[in-house]
Amino acid sequence: MMSPMRQALLDCRVGEAQCPPQQATQRYILPTDFPGFDGHFPGYPIVPAVVQVLMAQQVAQQAGLIPLPVVAVERAKFHRQLRPDEDITVQCCFKEIRGKQVIDARLLVDDELASAFWITLASQEVEHG
Repeated sequence: MMSPMRQALLDCRVGEAQCPPQQATQRYILPTDFPGFDGHFPGYPIVPAVVQVLMAQQVAQQAGLIPLPVVAVERAKFHRQLRPDEDITVQCCFKEIRGKQVIDARLLVDDELASAFWITLASQEVEHG
């Protein structure tokens, strides 16, 4: 079963994802009643970092770029606040960097970088038991 936050994000997608090899791009517009704004912050809502990471993870998963479990978020830089009703472009690119498999994620508004981070994947399939 999908979490309510993941479902809410799916409902905020704009258009179809663009998925050239090893990449994916999806647009989102989060309305003022988006549940991720609850408590963050009353009277001045901004998109929490955890929601930004979840957006990128969702885009990468839907494009088939995440073949292994996620183990970390690294090199996160937040350059500007993301606010309700902004047209947010999420770009994800699968890369191998220094022996790591990562999703290099960037969130932009009007071609202005809002945040960037790596979603680091497990080095091998993790067994669940």
